[in-house]
Amino acid sequence: MVREVGVAFPNDEATAQLIASRLRAAGIAARVDRGLWGSYQVAPRGQITVLVDERHVKRAHEILGTQPRPAETPQPMLQFGIVFVIIALAIGAAMIVVLLSRLG
Repeated sequence: MVREVGVAFPNDEATAQLIASRLRAAGIAARVDRGLWGSYQVAPRGQITVLVDERHVKRAHEILGTQPRPAETPQPMLQFGIVFVIIALAIGAAMIVVLLSRLG
């Protein structure tokens, strides 16, 4: 399985297509992923990504004059918040079940 990596993150589709075209002209297969913007659920900003095969990432960055994005590290507070919300929802659902069973 070929893994794709984002090499450019433009704010509009025209720019993304131009970047992908430049990479294709250099012999690197590239595609544009529109993310949620493709379904018109959100604005394009931050949703459009130009993807290439991971074997060609270094060369693509050289052609585009860009640097790889640093890997994002998990945020402990965000993880804690998600766990907290899930637990609160579970407790809330259990309380609703208990209250409904008392009414019936």
